[in-house]
Formats: sequence, C-alpha cells, structure tokens
Amino acid sequence: MNYRTITLAQRWDLFQAQDSVCDEAWPEFMLHDPVAHMYWMRFIELFREFQLMLMLGDQILAVVNAVPLSFTDSLERLPDEGWDWGVEKSVMDHGKGVKPNTLMGVQIVVNREHRGKGLSSAAVEEMKRLAARMGLERLILPARPSEKSRHPLIPIEEYITWENGHGLPFDSWLRVHVRSGGEIIGVCSKAMQIPGSIAQWKEWTGMEFPGSGSYIVPGALNPVSMDLESDRGLYVEPNVWILHDGIGGQHDESAHPG
Repeated sequence: MNYRTITLAQRWDLFQAQDSVCDEAWPEFMLHDPVAHMYWMRFIELFREFQLMLMLGDQILAVVNAVPLSFTDSLERLPDEGWDWGVEKSVMDHGKGVKPNTLMGVQIVVNREHRGKGLSSAAVEEMKRLAARMGLERLILPARPSEKSRHPLIPIEEYITWENGHGLPFDSWLRVHVRSGGEIIGVCSKAMQIPGSIAQWKEWTGMEFPGSGSYIVPGALNPVSMDLESDRGLYVEPNVWILHDGIGGQHDESAHPG
C-alpha cells in the first residue's frame, strides 16, 4: 500500500480526525487515565513533529504518537509505571531543557477500516525512522499486548513467555515488534492506573458491580478491583517494554513499506 507520512506540525488541522481514529480503538475505560488527562494535550502540542499520520489521499490509515525523553540508566531499570512515567517524563524533561536521547512510543492505532493490510508493521517502521530522523539513540515502547484481554487471569510475566508454533510471541502485537527487530526486555506492570467511582465504572463498561471483589471486564488485560465500601474501582494496566536499539545508526529510508 502506498501512503505518505504527515506530522501534526505540518497539518494541525487534522488533529481532531486523528484523535477520533484513536478514540475508536480503545475500550471506554482506557480513555480515563488521570496521567493522560493531565498530559495528553501538553505533549501533543509540545511535540507536534513526533505525531505521525499515515495518509492515503485525505484518509488517515494509521496514527503514530510518540514522545522524546532522556533515559541514561540501564534499560533493565525502565520503570514499572511504563506509559504514565514516559508521558510525564517527556513533558518534565522539556520544561527543564533536558536533551532527549530516546523516543518512547505512546501508541500506534490503525484505522479499523484498514486493518489486516500490514499497516501495523509499517507504523512501527515509521516510528523507528522518526527516532533516526530526530537523532535519538533508541526506541522504547510500553506495548499493550491486547490479546491478553482474552487471558486476564494469567500474570503478564507468564503471558510474554507464550509462543506460537513458530517460536514467536503468542500475542500478535508483540510479534509485530519482534519481526521488526524489537526485543522484549521486561514488563511494566503498572503502566497505567485508572481509578473511578463505582458509578463511573458502570458507565464505562455497562456492567453491574453488586459486590466488592475482582471483575473480568471486556478489554481489560487484568481483573478490575471494585471496593463498594470506599466507592472505588481500580484498574492497573500491565504493558511490555519493547526495545528497538541502535536507531541512531540506521539510514532514514524514504520508501514506505505496506
């Protein structure tokens, strides 16, 4: 598939359209992370050139969101807070004038009308090209293995060891990264923490929660904890740290695979 890559720095008028593509991809409760509420528009506006859209004519095929940040510690020490940590750190680093050396992928969303066409792999390659173009050393991602929602009782540490019949990760999204040269380097078991009242969780899920305890919620990778006495539900999202290293030495190809 031929496409062109546009940044929000070039076409800010497409922000609402790309935001709609992304919102449609997630369960409602995933749109209520407090860190995302606090920092989403701040990082989008600060780093417009890091927000990509794969376009065919006037149609958005896929969206790539990423942030630059500085990480000088050992990669084995990437924080357990994953997505929340990286989004906040990118904004804080920028405010302090800290020079970034790492690109963190925030999300890749393929327009539901164009799934199954190889665009996930193409979007990963675009993210790697973006890191190279910006002179960053590596790409890291707190990847959401979405198929884990079918196995919410399995610990994420065990889930990432599962393989298909070809020795590749069982989860299709993790396979995309491994096939693109990515390495699974660990988990971030508290990548997002989404609290809400019992009424809010009923609204977000359309479910009833008649008693306190752990509930299996469609789209959630782990059970959601409900405490009726304190009127609080809490979802803790586990993600998987993926590393694409040696980015700075890669040639920034202009051709677009599809």
